[in-house]
Amino acid sequence: MGSFIFEQIVNGIITGSTYALIAAGMTMIFGVLRAINFAHGEYYMLGTFAAWLVIERLDAPYAVAIVGGVAVAALIAAVIGRLVMQRLIGAPFQAGVLATLGVSLILQNAVILAFGGGYKVFNGGWIEPVQVFGVGMAQQRIVLIVVAVAVFAALEWMVRATRMGKSIRAVSQNIECCHVNGIDVEAVVRRTFLIGTMLAALSGILTAPVNVSVYGGMGESITLKTFAVIVMGGMGNVRGTLLAGCLLGVVESLVSGLIGLQYRDSVAFVALLAMLMLRPNGLFSLKSRF
Repeated sequence: MGSFIFEQIVNGIITGSTYALIAAGMTMIFGVLRAINFAHGEYYMLGTFAAWLVIERLDAPYAVAIVGGVAVAALIAAVIGRLVMQRLIGAPFQAGVLATLGVSLILQNAVILAFGGGYKVFNGGWIEPVQVFGVGMAQQRIVLIVVAVAVFAALEWMVRATRMGKSIRAVSQNIECCHVNGIDVEAVVRRTFLIGTMLAALSGILTAPVNVSVYGGMGESITLKTFAVIVMGGMGNVRGTLLAGCLLGVVESLVSGLIGLQYRDSVAFVALLAMLMLRPNGLFSLKSRF
């Protein structure tokens, strides 16, 4: 039993790293716009589908598919950022909800119309088995957690030490003062949105070999779980997002292993309800936000 629980915890941390990688982008977007991007899961889906196309149609290696998938998602996000997201600056919260839900429906149905609503097999990835602390897993899972740690370290450095990071922090704290001091708020929002969507796309591509299949509606559940993660970590808290994602992944893994796989997806909803009722500001201090 002890080795079984340890194996579930390791698998949960790896799964949680994926959630955190996606949620990092959403929480950064919330930080500068004060709006929840309900289309965030669709960029996860777009990156995965783009990588699948590169592999299937161009017969390219997986490493090329990663670059191609992120690039396609970034291109689409750049257009949406200019046409939609920058117009939400200073808009009511309801406007952001309606706009991003509309974008979600458009992107999801566009992919379904183009490729059908059925499941597609993702053939790329590094799926050779390895042993880590006595637990067998595919190499892809190791790549996931290494990339997640590297990304969060890079984000921490960016928001603390670079001009762009400082502008993101300034916009997240006071948009009016940024306008007065000559900061291009619209450009900051577009760049932050682009970074967030690229992280979502990267996460989808790295997770696809583990999930094996891709389909047009795969972003819906990811968006909901990501929302649970950013609420647990504290809205706008990048560091709290990593810890909250790993925590959610571990709990999901333990529930599916000890109780039943059918209860796994309910964990995020239970956690979200509990946080909203008991600690709506999240598990971590507001002071740690950027």
